[in-house]
Amino acid sequence: MSASLPPVDLLRERRVELGLPADPSPPLDTRRLLLIGAAVGGGLVVAMVAVSLLMRLQQQMLSRELERLAPVRGQVARLEQELAAEKTANDTTRASNEALAGGLVTLRSGSALMTDLSQRTPRGLQLTQFTVEKEGLILKGRSADPGAFERINALVLQLKASPLLDPAKITLARAGRDAPAGAGAAPEESLVAFEISAGFRASAESLNQRLALLQSLGAEGLALRLQTLRREGLLP
Repeated sequence: MSASLPPVDLLRERRVELGLPADPSPPLDTRRLLLIGAAVGGGLVVAMVAVSLLMRLQQQMLSRELERLAPVRGQVARLEQELAAEKTANDTTRASNEALAGGLVTLRSGSALMTDLSQRTPRGLQLTQFTVEKEGLILKGRSADPGAFERINALVLQLKASPLLDPAKITLARAGRDAPAGAGAAPEESLVAFEISAGFRASAESLNQRLALLQSLGAEGLALRLQTLRREGLLP
């Protein structure tokens, strides 16, 4: 039987040339390396499993919390709807009240207007018709000679001094003589018909001033309504 040859180290001379030990370092224990690798890999697996379990546990806790808060969320949604409905109703009521208050503030009472017109109509001049519109009114009337045109001009000047009317919006739209009453009637016995258009004055005065004006013109009902609106906080 032939003897076994010693192992040949082909890198011995090269290690000597590089200044390294002639004999190679003993190889590492493969079993130890395997154990180290298994420990590192096992640790990573355990860490991943622990993280996965932790996340699953957290998800379960969040799910239970959401289930617990589900009725509360429904109540919150219902309350929000109720609040939105109440807000809409309150806004509608407030807008209606403000419109009512604004209308009463700017409304020209019939009695107040009639009183003011009667106080400003000169003698010898007759008002036959007046029509109240949204922004003003139209007056129609007539006056007999002599002095018919003078009285009509005096009425225009008196209307411009009215606290209810805007002087810039008062216009004499028409003024002319009607046909004589009879064939033999004198020219001075004919009537002069006229038409005046006027616009209401903007309510820039204070509420107390408006109340005093309405009371002085006999519009007690409108003055009482304005006082009620002020007590309710709908007017400043």
